[in-house]
Amino acid sequence: MAFATIAFACSNETEKAETTEVTEASGDQNNGMAISSSNLKWTGRKLGGEHFGTIQISQGNLIVEGDQLTGGNFTIDMNTIKVEDLTDPGKNKDLTDHLFSEDFFNVANHPQATFTITGVEALAAADDAGNTHTISGNLTIKGITQGIKFPASVSMQNGVVNAKANFDIDRTLWDIKFKSGKFFPELGDKAIKDEISIALDLTANKG
Repeated sequence: MAFATIAFACSNETEKAETTEVTEASGDQNNGMAISSSNLKWTGRKLGGEHFGTIQISQGNLIVEGDQLTGGNFTIDMNTIKVEDLTDPGKNKDLTDHLFSEDFFNVANHPQATFTITGVEALAAADDAGNTHTISGNLTIKGITQGIKFPASVSMQNGVVNAKANFDIDRTLWDIKFKSGKFFPELGDKAIKDEISIALDLTANKG
């Protein structure tokens, strides 16, 4: 079965795409490249403020044919959610526990999230933001899979693939509706924005 992604991209808005079944990868499976280092940061916002932190990627692979990314996947360990903006231990723990709860990611029942590439399209030329590809794939959070599509910046040098990305996802598509103005308009300026910003910096090489 095809391994499916690592290369996300710079985009302020993620395009909704149809969920697509992953097909078998062509070529030698030795083209699978293990993620050797990664950095995933998240930011959530509300009126007049924001919170940010990190989540660890536990494992992943890329499929490269020649010098082209063709597929891959990775797993996000939701048990590693960390809040970085709150320095007060009590406040930090309160927010971290809330993110683990059923209001948000329900980590006890859904300890992993995954992303799987279903399509990779090279751009004719890099855009102003440095994006070189368009990535389509299936993002699974809380057991819910949604297709997303976004531009991506991917580079390969000396057998090492690096991918950097900045993009937003609409959390409500994965049943994370806590204080969403879309579902609770009466909240007014107490609502939390639906968009979660994701920043990725990933490196993969031969395992």
